[in-house]
Amino acid sequence: MGVASHIDTLIMLFIGLYGLVLGSFFLLVGMRVSNGESIVTPPSHCSSCGRKLTPFELIPVLSWLALKGKCRTCHTRVSILYPLVEILTSVLFILTWLHFGWTGEFFVAVFATSMFIILSLIDHQIYRLPNKIVLLGVIVIFFVRLAIHPLGVLSYISGALLGFLLLLIIILMSQGGMGFGDAKLFLFVGLYVGFVQTIFTLILASFLGALVGISLRALGRLQKRTAIPFGPYIATAAIVIHLYGSPFITWYVRLLSFH
Repeated sequence: MGVASHIDTLIMLFIGLYGLVLGSFFLLVGMRVSNGESIVTPPSHCSSCGRKLTPFELIPVLSWLALKGKCRTCHTRVSILYPLVEILTSVLFILTWLHFGWTGEFFVAVFATSMFIILSLIDHQIYRLPNKIVLLGVIVIFFVRLAIHPLGVLSYISGALLGFLLLLIIILMSQGGMGFGDAKLFLFVGLYVGFVQTIFTLILASFLGALVGISLRALGRLQKRTAIPFGPYIATAAIVIHLYGSPFITWYVRLLSFH
């Protein structure tokens, strides 16, 4: 193994550890925003007995494993969501670096992924995407795209408008079946992935949402006409399309050209 390979391994280790720490923070933000609490105070504590957590209990993944998923004091179960989100964030950050390397798009993708994780957690908890977070993300990525735009600025702006309008039409047609927050999230998605990728993000998100919904109903875990949060599927689709969508989109366009 050469020097370059050793350096790449160290970089991935660093990014992975950084992702674990940020994943823990994203979970805190998602849970506290969902509960209408401040993300600054009080310090991290057990949601059951209120005891302030020690530094040992704040180590991503390892603390949860060492304490066997329970509070050290009251023994209340701690959701497995904690280590899962930490690991997911770490893995996504590593995959993003492997795909983009040290380029501007890597940092754009890390920011977008961070926003998607926080918003997915909130939507999963309260079935709502808060304006203050979504619109903050839209404003930030808009100005970022003015500086970093591999597909051209117009592609991202038109993607945002297209995504917003398509979701708005679907929301109006569904008569309450979808929330307006999903349309605002697609403003962010369009600015993140660009025009063509926005269309495929919507297609993939719809497929994933339908697949999960049908599966849950078949298993008896979701009642008929019960809504499911669409935000996590939009986020998943946008991340997948941005990282791995180009070969699929190229193949699909070529397939259509033969007809």
